[in-house]
Amino acid sequence: MDERSKGRTHVRRNEEEQTSKVSRPKWLPPPRVLIGLVVLVAVFFLAFHVRSISHEAVTVLRHFRVTRLPWLLVAFAAEGLSFLCYAFVQHGLLVEGGARIPRREMVSLAIAATGLTNLLPGGTAPSSGWLVAQYRKRDIPMPLALWAVLAGGVAATVSVLLLTLVGASIAGLLPPIWIAVCSIILVAGTVGFLAGVRHLDTVDRWFRAHHHGRSDRLIKRVSQRIGDASKFRAPPAVGARVLLLSVGNWGLDVACLIAAFPLLNLAVPWRTVLFAYALAQIAGSLAPVPGGIGFVEGGMVGAFALAGTPVGGALLATILYRLITSVGMAGVGSIMLWHLSRKTSTTQAILTPQAPDHDDQGMPSS
Repeated sequence: MDERSKGRTHVRRNEEEQTSKVSRPKWLPPPRVLIGLVVLVAVFFLAFHVRSISHEAVTVLRHFRVTRLPWLLVAFAAEGLSFLCYAFVQHGLLVEGGARIPRREMVSLAIAATGLTNLLPGGTAPSSGWLVAQYRKRDIPMPLALWAVLAGGVAATVSVLLLTLVGASIAGLLPPIWIAVCSIILVAGTVGFLAGVRHLDTVDRWFRAHHHGRSDRLIKRVSQRIGDASKFRAPPAVGARVLLLSVGNWGLDVACLIAAFPLLNLAVPWRTVLFAYALAQIAGSLAPVPGGIGFVEGGMVGAFALAGTPVGGALLATILYRLITSVGMAGVGSIMLWHLSRKTSTTQAILTPQAPDHDDQGMPSS
């Protein structure tokens, strides 16, 4: 191995170490404190509704039939298809940036990354870092790896916010004028964010010119990587496809939640299910605990109750849904992580000529 190759290997290892490190903000309480607060709130909630919940739970279990079990297969199938949507989002972004990974390999990485999300505190951040590191192992340039993961995250965020607005509209929780205003804010915010990302170099130069000390150093560290990643562009057609796949990813997860109701012989609360699901996902994404445990369940049951759905049935359906999507998928993801770690060889990405051009920046020239 020549000096340049050794330098590339050393830089890549440093990138993977930096990518996988996740620091907790100082203002954020420790995970144990947050979990304790969630448990405390849950205990108070259950104490006030224990009679209603126990009565509805007994009624549901008494009317449960084995003939309802096919709905369990529907739930698992919907969750499995959601993995494919996420994998196709990442695959499409990488192809647009000039790198090709076999679809089967991409699906394996998507399953493992989703498993990490449910296993680690603040799951989205470490799983995203792990995915970037896996891309680097497959010789994908760092800027492209970051761009694919960040662009996929932006599409997922916009999608779930859009579903929240649609769900609130269907549930009748907001008047049409507020739905329109929120939609305009969402579109404007998305456009503004994308414009800001594309001009990170300008922001970096402005901070350096004004000597903002620690903020200057922070922006410089961030923009060194994201600035290169922001040079990638997705045509409108690709962006629309990525957004549709992201909506499909969330939508299939909603289908898993919907399937939990007929499985328990409960009527599906069609007017409220989308709003409850979307609000729970937002709550879970803000929770620095594995899989948003406690936050997702509390947000979902609270949203169902806010929209007038009986609490007992909603709680049982939520628990069943979470067993499938959190515990079940964490198990599947763990198996896939073990499988990937046991592989003796890694499938390398096929790069087009323009992809490696971005990888030479910051590399040692020896």
